[in-house]
Amino acid sequence: MKRLRLEYRYYLFVLILIGGLMTLTLWRAKDLGAILLIALQFIPLALLTEWLEVRLEPSGSFTLTPILLFMVLLLNGLEPALLLAAGAILGISTFTAKGTWLEMLDDIAKEIVSLGAFWVAFVLLGGEPGKARWVERILPFIVGSLVYLGVRTTLSALRYYFLEGINILWLWRKLLAQSRTHHLIITLAALAVSYLYADLGYFALALATGAIVETYYPWKLLGEQKGVLFTSLRMIAAAVDAKDPYTYTHSQRVASYGVRIARAMGLPEDEVERIRIGALLHDIGKIGVSGRIIRKPARLEEWEMQIMKTHSTLSANIMAPIRILGEAAEMVRHHHEHWDGSGYPDGLRGEEIPLGSRIILVADALDALLSDRPYRRGRTKEEALRILRENAGRQFDPRVVEILASIIHLL
Repeated sequence: MKRLRLEYRYYLFVLILIGGLMTLTLWRAKDLGAILLIALQFIPLALLTEWLEVRLEPSGSFTLTPILLFMVLLLNGLEPALLLAAGAILGISTFTAKGTWLEMLDDIAKEIVSLGAFWVAFVLLGGEPGKARWVERILPFIVGSLVYLGVRTTLSALRYYFLEGINILWLWRKLLAQSRTHHLIITLAALAVSYLYADLGYFALALATGAIVETYYPWKLLGEQKGVLFTSLRMIAAAVDAKDPYTYTHSQRVASYGVRIARAMGLPEDEVERIRIGALLHDIGKIGVSGRIIRKPARLEEWEMQIMKTHSTLSANIMAPIRILGEAAEMVRHHHEHWDGSGYPDGLRGEEIPLGSRIILVADALDALLSDRPYRRGRTKEEALRILRENAGRQFDPRVVEILASIIHLL
């Protein structure tokens, strides 16, 4: 509940920010009708560029809409650019059911704040909207574009820090490194289409925008591949969990807990993604275990327990041949090893156990304690944490348990 309240407080701030900035901007506008007409003129092209979303790793994305926004800002000023940005994001979110309305508000807020920062830098350096004095406006335009990139990257990093716990400095650097080349292309393209539109009109702009979208379309497809991968992994995990109605969506919750613990420990995001994959598929080997054993409401017999214990090795063996999954296979194999060496399959102890395996074990145990079972009700978070602490140093890595204790109120 505290995490939910934190998330809604964040989005409430976003909503107030949007309302305040848009109200202030439109209040100072001299001819609202003309501003609306300019924005509406470019909406069809903006919907096309907003639809072409390129995902960045590990988080975030960008679209080609800034090309049009920068052009409108350069030629017509801030107000129509803000309206165009809000209209493009609202329109594509409505037509394609892209994300939730809260995510849409967040996208609008990031865009209008970044555009506002662009405009401030542009004006402070002597830039003026219009069709004359191109050479004089290039330097303010480029500086404004760089400010836009810095502000947009910072806002994206802040969002993922507050809502997902990703290290903000690490993510800021990662996003900036991955987007700077694309942003340079977008900036140069914005200058080019501004010149084309000023001299040749809307038709030339439409042709240029279409060509740019066509060029970037393969990047969109590449960015979507990871989304398809994780959707497929979630479907596989859900199919395995469905063998037992009491553990349905268990693997997805373990993945969520594991990712939060890993990020709280400050692990690199590449390792976090391996832990996510490992947690999603940690029980995939149960497809080789009889459903009668998995769904048995009572304590398992010794021979049944020996069969159940094979699932971690089976899971790793299934994952290992697939390159993109193989890096997580080792942590899945050892996710039932215990800190004191009493676990399986290899009886590893302490630091011999891969860190990802130790994290998945704690996340797995947490979800098991919180979930209802045929023979008991789920524990509260406080009770679950007490049990985990009692077993730290024997079954669990004490450091991982304490990291979980520091963030359990966010889960």
